[in-house]
Amino acid sequence: MKKMMNFYESCKTPIRVAYFGFICVAVGFLIQNESVNVFYTFRSSIILFLAELLLKIGELTIMNLPLIFMLNIVCKKANNASPVILALVGYFTFVVTTMLFSTQTLNAQAYATGHGINSIFNMTSGSRLPLETGMIGSFLVAYATRAAFIFSRHRGPYSLSNIFARDTAGIIYNSVFCFVLGIAVSYSFPYLYTYIQRAIAFIGSDLLDPMKIGMYSILDRVLSILGLGNIIRYPFWYTSAGGSFSNTVTGQSVLGDVNIWTYIKDSSASYIGAGRFITPFYVINMFIIPAFYLGTLFSMSDRTDRNILLFEFLFIIILSIAAGNPLPTELLMFATSPALLAIYLVIVGVSSGILVSFEAFLGFSSRISNTVIAMPGSFADFIINIRNASLIPSIRTILLVGAGAFAVMFLMTLFYYRYLAFDFVRTGNGEDIINDIIEVAGGKDNIINAGSGLFKLNVYIRDPEKISYERIQDIGIRKVVETRNGLTFELGTSCNAIARRINKKLLN
Repeated sequence: MKKMMNFYESCKTPIRVAYFGFICVAVGFLIQNESVNVFYTFRSSIILFLAELLLKIGELTIMNLPLIFMLNIVCKKANNASPVILALVGYFTFVVTTMLFSTQTLNAQAYATGHGINSIFNMTSGSRLPLETGMIGSFLVAYATRAAFIFSRHRGPYSLSNIFARDTAGIIYNSVFCFVLGIAVSYSFPYLYTYIQRAIAFIGSDLLDPMKIGMYSILDRVLSILGLGNIIRYPFWYTSAGGSFSNTVTGQSVLGDVNIWTYIKDSSASYIGAGRFITPFYVINMFIIPAFYLGTLFSMSDRTDRNILLFEFLFIIILSIAAGNPLPTELLMFATSPALLAIYLVIVGVSSGILVSFEAFLGFSSRISNTVIAMPGSFADFIINIRNASLIPSIRTILLVGAGAFAVMFLMTLFYYRYLAFDFVRTGNGEDIINDIIEVAGGKDNIINAGSGLFKLNVYIRDPEKISYERIQDIGIRKVVETRNGLTFELGTSCNAIARRINKKLLN
């Protein structure tokens, strides 16, 4: 439990940055979206300029999320700026090493082209690019930086700190660590990429197989969390892996699910299955993500905390429906409740398979070539297709499957926070934690009741003088805060389950 809360604290600010980035992209996307422009067209040059500005800010923020995560992790572990400098040097060392040692024969999606790297490193043997390692690379560098920082603070008989200043020694240590990591990743990543390519080939062998489309949806979300979503998205969206269409009249050939959908929509041609890789996003954004936030909100038993978060959650839900991208929410689940994330992935996979089984297909016309910041499955794209009579059966199926997915996700979220979270995090000492909290609060007679907020437990007490402050350090809870009405314990996702058990003990 303590480790999970530490991990969440290390990721909390970057997750908020992810929300900010996607909000910027969503606003810019909605202003420029052709489906929105059917109802209202923005003609002001200032508004259009701001839309483009927000898109670029959001894109740059999202594309650099791995770097932001890395810097925040190393910052949380030390109270000075040295680890940040070490991390940047290590990150650049890692990136350059993957550029120099990795094979350059993989598909373009396997390489990173951000930070101007593709224009800096043009070797005499030809242009070389570093590998796109996403969150994997950033976490490796973050923990290498932590190790280098610790090494640089110890003075042993063979320590570099005896020769150089500590920060200089840290830079040397981290450069070496990240160089070694870069070589290891350079030679191991192609194997991972090969397995992903095999999965792409397997899924592409039958684009109407529900199991394979469900597998695609799960793999797409997992790789997106790892910052590698473009590796699987681009082939299915824009290449022959996502299908092909040939117009026998004009002789024109179109490749990729998104391209085919756009062409079919503009030419009124006939093609079964266009949009199959986009359709699940309508269920995810419009139903599953809102169900998660509502389930989280209703699982909080403390009314005050619930009211504080009500408008924030409603804003996120509206944003998800209007122009959502599930990645920030998935990162939140990954950092706080991996088991719930696994449940979410199963619901996404099953929903995707059902949609294909009933031949429900609904794509979107993307004007954004970057698949990472694309906004498929928005309500604007959904509602505009109601005018097309041939798409009504697909829309009806999406609504029915979405309603079912909403109910399952909502109930599973409630069930997780109320029961499963306690069993997953207690590691055999759940009852001991409850008894310790009661003892710190001055015993059962001094507790009015307990309520749960978002990842925190609020214990309301009668007499503050009876609080056992000396026991707070012994109970192993990361953070305890004294409030006007009692104590607040940071306990992660187990708060609701623990609050229920404390209140049950108070009745006995």
